[in-house]
Amino acid sequence: MVEPLTPHPAADRVTAEAIVVEQDRSVVPLSNWIADAAVTAGASSRVLQLLTPADSRITYPLELLLRDTQAEWIVRDGPGRFRDGIAGYVVQWNGVRFVPDLDAQPAEPLPPVAGSGDLAIQITAVHRAAETLELGMTAETVITAITGAPPTGWGVAEPATQPWSRREITAHCRERAPGPSRVVVVGSGIVGQLYADRLDTGVLEQVQLSGPPAGVVRQEDIEEFTDEVAGRVRVVIVAAHPDRLNGLRGSKPSLPELPYGILLGHEVIAEHGVMHAEQAPAARVRIIGTGKRRAAWYRLDAGPARPYETLHAVLRHFGLPDPQP
Repeated sequence: MVEPLTPHPAADRVTAEAIVVEQDRSVVPLSNWIADAAVTAGASSRVLQLLTPADSRITYPLELLLRDTQAEWIVRDGPGRFRDGIAGYVVQWNGVRFVPDLDAQPAEPLPPVAGSGDLAIQITAVHRAAETLELGMTAETVITAITGAPPTGWGVAEPATQPWSRREITAHCRERAPGPSRVVVVGSGIVGQLYADRLDTGVLEQVQLSGPPAGVVRQEDIEEFTDEVAGRVRVVIVAAHPDRLNGLRGSKPSLPELPYGILLGHEVIAEHGVMHAEQAPAARVRIIGTGKRRAAWYRLDAGPARPYETLHAVLRHFGLPDPQP
């Protein structure tokens, strides 16, 4: 394709526009080398393009890194044929990088099978900056509620080799401040990422988790953790991903995550009022708490509208941005 110039140990090819990393593995994790290659690509105004066989699967932490750094997953789809591993459209090599083939017909996503994919949880919290702040508490609460056991480990890459410790995660993020930090978190049948960054208003903590399979998670367990974290978060979105299972994603095109419910925490409800919360465009609304410490849990799988439409309508009702895909 190009001259195999390799200034980075993970790079198989480097051009003026791309760093191409080839991984001929059935499961591709977020290794230290891939994470560093993404940083190198961003710092040099290049795109990281991860090239794998079509039957490879990527871990959820790697999927998040590719999304957050605008990197791309390219799969070989036969001799001389390539496509995007997430969206499914055909790509071709133009001499410096893989680009969409605008003349090719994209593959259609397969219809999802109910309850077949992983539970997907997105948590956003903004904390007051203080010496007593400890990150990871919400992740611990959620993982314990849906798996029956606390998280087992964390790390900056996979495998996550450090035993679970909120204190050590917080210390790691403080050492990297004022820059952002992201760490891998793992539990029994669940994996994800904790992201922390300094804001003018405090400390942003975002947690994204994948697993266990949505079909085995009880509604009562979801209701339990929404009650427990309502005072510590701004937004929690619970969904199911049709093509992510056991924290792994295949390369066949799939539909987006199917939303199940959204929790808006005390701070959001206090900004708008309980009456406004009760008038949100969702068929099932549950107000959590009493007095000034109220939160709201909205089920999105009921009512005439599609869950995607209801989610976006609730977010617009509160003036909140749409979630990341």
